[in-house]
Amino acid sequence: MAQEIQRLKEELDRKRKEIEDIKKLANKEIDRSFPPNLEEFSERELESYIAESIASIKTEIDTRPAKEPITSHRKFIGRPIVTLKRFLLQSLADYNDLFLDKQIRFNRQSVDLYQALLLRTKHNKERMEQIQEQISACEESLVVLKAKLEDLRTNLEQGKNPDEGPKLPVKD
Repeated sequence: MAQEIQRLKEELDRKRKEIEDIKKLANKEIDRSFPPNLEEFSERELESYIAESIASIKTEIDTRPAKEPITSHRKFIGRPIVTLKRFLLQSLADYNDLFLDKQIRFNRQSVDLYQALLLRTKHNKERMEQIQEQISACEESLVVLKAKLEDLRTNLEQGKNPDEGPKLPVKD
């Protein structure tokens, strides 16, 4: 067991070095995430993945670009260029906001709807479990009732009174 753990640690270290080599080749941090295989997730893993995803989506709902300060590295013509850029960006920003506001509202509504559907699914699952428990209880009661009915039939066929119950031998 210890040898296997040591082997796995060495393999993990080797894979980490390979990743670092890829980062060195790319000369930057690798920002691509690989989608998880959701079919292999357990119920608990799925719930935490969904919660993390919704939280992440809610932070990214606003699709407006970040407004960074406009600067120029040019000494003489830098100020006119910066002024022109500010004017153009401001005039485009007003026009752009009309479209982006509608998109942001749609994004919020989509996330809210998705979250509501997940809650509904969770409540339906809980309700389904309750119904399954009730069905199991009914099945158990049905088995008991069938056994009692069979006993009653047997007693009736033997000519006994069902109210008397089975007759026990009497000792003197």
